[in-house]
Amino acid sequence: MTAVSSTIAERYTLLEKLGGDGTAVLWRGEDGPDGPRVAIKELPLPTHEPARVERLKEAALVAVDHPSVVPVRDVVVADGSAFIVMDPVEGRTLEDLTSEGALPPRFVADIGGKVLGALAAAHTAGVVHGDVRPANILVGSDGAVKLTGFGIAKALDPAGTPAFLAPETIAGHEGTPHSDLWSLGVTLLSASEGGNFFQRANVAATLYAVVNEQPVIDRTPGPLADVLRGLLAKAPHARMLPDHALPLLAQAASGIETPVPIRSAPSRPGLTPPSVFAVLAGVASMVLGFALLGNAMLMHRVYYFLVEFTFPLISVGGFCLILAGVAAVVGGASLLAKVRTGQIMLGVSALLTLLSMFLLGFLGDDRTYLGLPAQPGLTIDLLVVVFAVVLAGVVWFVPAKRPAVG
Repeated sequence: MTAVSSTIAERYTLLEKLGGDGTAVLWRGEDGPDGPRVAIKELPLPTHEPARVERLKEAALVAVDHPSVVPVRDVVVADGSAFIVMDPVEGRTLEDLTSEGALPPRFVADIGGKVLGALAAAHTAGVVHGDVRPANILVGSDGAVKLTGFGIAKALDPAGTPAFLAPETIAGHEGTPHSDLWSLGVTLLSASEGGNFFQRANVAATLYAVVNEQPVIDRTPGPLADVLRGLLAKAPHARMLPDHALPLLAQAASGIETPVPIRSAPSRPGLTPPSVFAVLAGVASMVLGFALLGNAMLMHRVYYFLVEFTFPLISVGGFCLILAGVAAVVGGASLLAKVRTGQIMLGVSALLTLLSMFLLGFLGDDRTYLGLPAQPGLTIDLLVVVFAVVLAGVVWFVPAKRPAVG
């Protein structure tokens, strides 16, 4: 604070400088000698155009009935500046507070709820603020929050403050309640994240960032982050409205988080890993299938009987042996994805193996092995049959339901 003693309009005395952002200075003052204390905002006037001064007075004296709106008592023009006299406010601007770093989310949410309430009241009365930013928000030591500056920016500098302008305002549209919501979103984002995301080295780069870049919200938790994302939607009519944002801000300010139930992802076929038992059974089934196909081609020469139909039953036996091999390979692969399908395929393969060996072994003139148990061909056939039957039974102990992940 800076102590001074200067009188304007032979009435108001500037006592202490409370803060400023380069475009406005906030003073603590008094109305006349030993009169009531007041707050005075000093705004430089670019020119002495009477029309602009009248617009400023009209905008500053707009009445918005809300506890978080500072009533304006008077507007005085002197020495090339406009002095807006308001009810006294004890506290600091939000800009001063954020200059020290990011603020606690609960504190930011409390400020946001009170400012949003003031804006909602103004919008209901048909008033657009037009310059929502930290320098226009006063925070008292008792928790009171006051929004100042209604309509002043439009009267003095229609271009506004670049880093807080809404995208549609940059595009040349008039300020609306939706653009006020955007500016509030940027203000709260700056307070919660510790800096204005859109601020760049020059005005052109800042305006480009506002229109084209999406802000990063990585330090702000829960409902407050949801409000920031809602207020900072690029499309005006996609922005979160006060009726939706106010309950979320109240929740964030209270520190109460809504618990999110943790649910396991639903089991989906093909996405959960097969059991070790299913993998081993599947590999064994595919080995059986290739053994059946090799036995059919090397030992029984089924390719001959499939084209010569002199012995129809022998041809059927060879065809069944090939089908048994294919079913075993397919069944083994199915065990890795759909256990029930693999179990059925392995059962079919075992039945076809028994049928084919019966037809080929008992009916084939040169394949009668019953009297020659040591003959290699018979030994291989018996091993294949036993392996097929045992494996077909074992795979039914594989759990049909795939294990769930997480």
